[in-house]
This record gives sequence, structure tokens and C-alpha cells, in this order.
Amino acid sequence: MLSIAALDAFAPRPWRNGRGTTREIMAHDAPAPGAAHSWRVSVASIVGDGPFSLFPGLVRQLALASPGRLTLTGIASGGTTLDHPGDTIRFDGALAVSASCHGQAVQAFNLMAAPAVPARLERLQAPFRLEHAHAVALLPLQGEWRIEGCDRTLPTGMIAWGTTTRATHVAPIAPALPACLLAAIISTSQTEKVMP
Repeated sequence: MLSIAALDAFAPRPWRNGRGTTREIMAHDAPAPGAAHSWRVSVASIVGDGPFSLFPGLVRQLALASPGRLTLTGIASGGTTLDHPGDTIRFDGALAVSASCHGQAVQAFNLMAAPAVPARLERLQAPFRLEHAHAVALLPLQGEWRIEGCDRTLPTGMIAWGTTTRATHVAPIAPALPACLLAAIISTSQTEKVMP
């Protein structure tokens, strides 16, 4: 069953460098951070340029979750710019990465997981199905979404999270209108293989 709440319900924690805050949505440490089955989903507010914290032993997946631009240096030569809400990037948490938000605060949706954890961050714009035994966090960027089994809809400014106990369908309420949703999906099944 998934829960739905406003992003503001998650307390922001300031970054060590003072250039942003993070709201942790859900996490699993087994048995300690950096262990073989650790993962974390969060939403960061980036208010100034500066370095990201290092997370050796984790794979980071990040998506732009607001209007604006976010340029990351230290991943590819020349830097990588996320120009549109929903643009995503995947990189090694041990890399020394710096971010520039080009003078405008932005939000980033983050999924960090140990390499052995089958975890993915996706941008979805059409109906889809979540399989059972998955930890998920769903962040709508555009449109309102319906989650099978939930008694309320998921509009922008809200987030859904939890673990699926059965296959669950998710769809935009108005299919003819533009819709976009970011989904962090982590398999909690012992049989699923790591996603490439």
C-alpha cells in the first residue's frame, strides 16, 4: 500500500556546504550505510552552486524535478546539463561532482542504491504498472495521477511512497492532457536481477 503526502511533510535537512537541503522520503540500510543492499530516495532543493557530497559504494540516479537548469561537472567532459523537468542522469556516487543551478533554485529527485540493488529512476508520461514486492516513490511533475488501491489522487506538490503488495496500475487522470511523473523503483524481491 502506498501513502500520499505533501513534500512539505518531510523535514528538510541542510547540506553540509549550505547550498541546499534534502528531504529523505524513504531509505533502507542493511545493516549499515554503504552495505550491499542499502538504498535511499530523497528530494533535494539546490539553491546555489557547489559540490555534491561523496557516496562511495552507491550508484546515484538524479532527475530534475522543477523548472530550471542543472549542470553537473565531474561526470562527463564538458559537464552534463539537465534542461527539462524529468531529465535524468546516472553516475557513480564516488565521483567528485559539482552542480550549477544557473542562478535559479531547482529541485532534484534522487535515488541512491548499492550496485547489487535492482533500482531505477524513470520518467513516465503514460499509464504503467508497478509489480509486487517493490519499494516505490512517485513524484508527479505535471498532471494529476491515479494509483490503483489509493483512495485519493496524486497531484503535483505531493509524493506517493511505500511498498507494493500486488501489481498496481498508475495512470494520469486526464490522458488527453500532458502528464509527467518520476518513479523511483527498488525491487525488494530476492529473485530480481540488477538493472543495467
